[in-house]
Amino acid sequence: MQRKASAAAETTAPARAFIASLPKTEIHLHIEGLVSVDSIWSLIKKHRLDLGIGSKEELKKRFHVTSLTEFIDLFINIIQACFLTEDDLTYLVDDTRHYLSRNNIRYAEIFFAPTKLIKNGLDFDRMVDRLDEGANQLRSEGIDVRYIVDVSRGFGLENAMRNLDLILAHPTPNVIGLGLGGAEQTGPAKDYEAVFEKARAAGLKVVAHAGEDVGPASIWDTIDILGAQRIGHGISAIQDEKLMTELTSRRIPLEICPTSNLFTQKYAKTLAEHPIRAFFDHGMYVTINTDDPTLFGVDLNDEYARLLESGIFTVDELLTILKNGVYATFLPKKRQNEIWNEIAAVVKKSDFAATLPK
Repeated sequence: MQRKASAAAETTAPARAFIASLPKTEIHLHIEGLVSVDSIWSLIKKHRLDLGIGSKEELKKRFHVTSLTEFIDLFINIIQACFLTEDDLTYLVDDTRHYLSRNNIRYAEIFFAPTKLIKNGLDFDRMVDRLDEGANQLRSEGIDVRYIVDVSRGFGLENAMRNLDLILAHPTPNVIGLGLGGAEQTGPAKDYEAVFEKARAAGLKVVAHAGEDVGPASIWDTIDILGAQRIGHGISAIQDEKLMTELTSRRIPLEICPTSNLFTQKYAKTLAEHPIRAFFDHGMYVTINTDDPTLFGVDLNDEYARLLESGIFTVDELLTILKNGVYATFLPKKRQNEIWNEIAAVVKKSDFAATLPK
């Protein structure tokens, strides 16, 4: 039976302030999905793009999509279509800074999908160099980021292999892995076995979106065929208790994005229906993320606060999930410990009643 926590005493402004004060990590975040509406509108005007959008207000309305198909169309054909020069990437770096800063995120592993930008005429190496510069600048400001190149099922297998070859030909410490994204119906994970085998052999970290809008078989393929070290979303695992047990025993982190999952309306239509609590009670390695904060109108602070205010988790339980998020990163153990110790110090100094997990 799913057990719900009682958080009635903690649904207060002090609780939100406490959440905001905590250093955090985020491991499922698309850089194109955190770019602001203001930035996209500036790029539309800069390049005089004819996207059928006549004002910033109209652009905001376009962000209110009603299906995963509409979402992907917006992502590729409006947001990514605006990035036509290297200088445009400055908007990505600046908006990354603003988003991570206001959510007190110390470290993030961010998806970057290069295919559409390459089709726009940008050079992959120059893109990586510009993002590299941005990452190094952010690090000097106390914000640490790494990138995971996201290959979309929608562009096919050959494109995924080309993207991987580009990564391997232009290595940088700030690009640490390869991720499989896009609508699962457009390409089963097993089709990408050779790509992921090559990525793993080269020492890259590998992750994959799975179980977001199709059943648990997609997750099985992702862990057994691709060797994914983390699962993006993974919520259809709720339909397969054997899979839940397998993910638990193998300690494979789930990159849960609650607001994003409610948007797809596939496995939960309300936060109360979301399987994150059942996963937590099963002992699964759950983490909390936003996916695309601008598109879904949500910050990481909001994701934690909503789970608290809905009574799904207590503050103490959210601290356990926050700790999961630290140790699910691909950082060296020493750096993970440093981040967790920083979080623990904030909790100990706070007047808010909370108990650190062991």
